[in-house]
Amino acid sequence: MAMRSRRPHRALAARTKVLRVTSRSRACAWVVATAAASCAMQSHARASGPAPVVRRSELQPPEQDADGVVPETPRSARARSQTPALHRYLTRELSPSARFLDHGVIALSLAGGYPHRYRLGAAIGLLDHLSLGATAHWLPGQSRPHVSAQVALAFYRWRHVELGAIYDRIAYPPPERDQDPKTPSYQRDAHVVAAAIAFSQQWVSAGVEVGIAYGREHDPGREDSDDSSNPKLWRLRPGGGVFVRAGTRRWGFVATARAPFWMAELAFDLRFGAFEVRSRGGWRPRGIVRAGDRRVPLRSGP
Repeated sequence: MAMRSRRPHRALAARTKVLRVTSRSRACAWVVATAAASCAMQSHARASGPAPVVRRSELQPPEQDADGVVPETPRSARARSQTPALHRYLTRELSPSARFLDHGVIALSLAGGYPHRYRLGAAIGLLDHLSLGATAHWLPGQSRPHVSAQVALAFYRWRHVELGAIYDRIAYPPPERDQDPKTPSYQRDAHVVAAAIAFSQQWVSAGVEVGIAYGREHDPGREDSDDSSNPKLWRLRPGGGVFVRAGTRRWGFVATARAPFWMAELAFDLRFGAFEVRSRGGWRPRGIVRAGDRRVPLRSGP
């Protein structure tokens, strides 16, 4: 009887041992699979890099200074360093110029002076070095305006010094006719080609022009013909002038005087950004701060 009672206990112990071995193997397999999955996730995270962190200051619009220009931040400086060389060149800091326009800027001007009395002008700047424009003079005694071209080519443009060449034309009113209404006459004018150098400091730009003037004038070596016509000739003379501009990137007053074909005028120009790369703004002169731009100091103590 004793032998028969021990056999069921031995069979139960053998089955329990088998179950223990099976559960241990499953547990080991689960641990190995979990470790392999965690290792794979960590390797993927290292390969992809850390997730970018967006700060609250980056979501807010940048503040502007007194000129209305957005100050450069380390992030914008890093982005600018990764842009092409042309973009970096067209966004460098320049002072307002009296003779050369910035890239993508359209300038409209209204001038008054001698001998043309008043004129209208329009010009556009390309690549910070080439300025193309045209002027229209409503001269006394003319039924339609006299249109002439203006060209300015800058060889070098730094922040405070500019060097280049200009082409302009001086138009004079038609001369008074003689007593005979059929008397042929001519209109005096002059073409000016000169080298220009300018010096700029904050909101003032001044310079000189040195070159030649090819003008049409009265011929003193010939007498008036029988039909009382006015003899004329074209003469090449050395010439030059001075100019000064006071204003900002967007508006300013330009005074110009030239010789030997005398011309003097005062112009007011407005400049708008059509396809410029530089930041917007620049309507207020540099160094001028409104009363509201500075915080009033608080009194301390009684």
